[in-house]
Amino acid sequence: MLKMKMCFKIIWIVIFIISLNPCYLHAQKEEKLDPGLFYQDFEEFISVIKEIQNKYVDEVGLRALLVSAYNGMLAGLDPHSQFIDSKNLKELMIETEGEFDGLGIEVILKGGFLRVLTPIIDSPAFRAGIYIGDVIIEIDGKSTKNISIREAIEMLRGETHTEVTLTVIHEGESEPVDITIERAKIHLNSTRGTRIVDEEGKIGYIAITSFQDNTVDDLDVAVKELEEQGMGSLILDLRFNPGGLLTTAVDMADRFIKKGLIVSTKGRHKSQHHEYKARKSKTYKNFSLIILVNNGSASASEIVAGAVKDHKRGLLLGTKTYGKGSVQSLIPIKDKNSALKLTTAKYYTPSGALIHGIGIEPDIKVDLTQKEVRGLHRHLARVNAADIRTENGKEPLETNGEKEKFVDAQLSRAIDVLKGISVYSKNN
Repeated sequence: MLKMKMCFKIIWIVIFIISLNPCYLHAQKEEKLDPGLFYQDFEEFISVIKEIQNKYVDEVGLRALLVSAYNGMLAGLDPHSQFIDSKNLKELMIETEGEFDGLGIEVILKGGFLRVLTPIIDSPAFRAGIYIGDVIIEIDGKSTKNISIREAIEMLRGETHTEVTLTVIHEGESEPVDITIERAKIHLNSTRGTRIVDEEGKIGYIAITSFQDNTVDDLDVAVKELEEQGMGSLILDLRFNPGGLLTTAVDMADRFIKKGLIVSTKGRHKSQHHEYKARKSKTYKNFSLIILVNNGSASASEIVAGAVKDHKRGLLLGTKTYGKGSVQSLIPIKDKNSALKLTTAKYYTPSGALIHGIGIEPDIKVDLTQKEVRGLHRHLARVNAADIRTENGKEPLETNGEKEKFVDAQLSRAIDVLKGISVYSKNN
């Protein structure tokens, strides 16, 4: 998920900062390795490097070969594990602060192709018409076939006001299109659109666009603002939210759940087994809750959605989430100012359901056609998340001199459901 930072913010993915402490090393020693085979294979590795250095058509430095080898090893494991050099390590740390230069897209490698997990709402990529599921086949005319995430970051990264041309194939289409995007400074405002969307039912709305250090504080402010306006129920919009920090996801779920398990992680070793539980102290009052999700809701978004669903604290409405439920640990490499971002565990919802590769099904499924999804993209790009129009309050919008009406079908359905819950509660 570019300074570009990679616009990705898969680098928002959840990150644990850990070091090679004695416990970790002990866990590794538990593995039974055949020393003979290990050194035999290591000798082969050295021989390959020597042959490349001696006989390749161009001179290649040892460091460049080793970095390529690291990238290849990690790319062969999964789309999220990466080798991070000193330069990119510094940029990775900056990304978690919520501001960077780039396009505003989160990408992953899937099936050998560079795919868009989700564009950040109101980012240059979002406004230019980059959609969930787009396959990026070229960057500035250079093929992305078998590219690594790090290589993609380097190609997509650039200074503000510079341009990059992406050749993409939209999902469901066969012909590629060129989209030129001007890089900009991306500000990750984690809450947007706070307002009462239905005055009669006093239904509040908050969109969460990322899970950063200050997200839960922003959510607290937004909820307090809505409660002062008489909010009786809430719609929490996690659509197009690719995730972020694990601690933030846990704290957010904790606001809605009084007690019990929020999420657990399990890996190969006991050191990667963790349980995160709710605390009563900062839990909101028990208003009716609907969370909007779609296939752009990933990672931290799925932690919150899964906890709310399993505890029956609210309803999920929309379409199935992405299914990014793995933990990436940032492991420093001693004396090298570099690190491995390595998948070390997977997330499980309170009921024990695995998120990774599966996703979470909504309680109320509201599918959108491809045309409606793109209409939602264009609409949000024009009027920002704070001005989503619903069936109950649609207004004409100016688009190239023409008036256009847009209805967010999922938001409208959520409002109807909450109205129905309110009526039922009053009558029983």
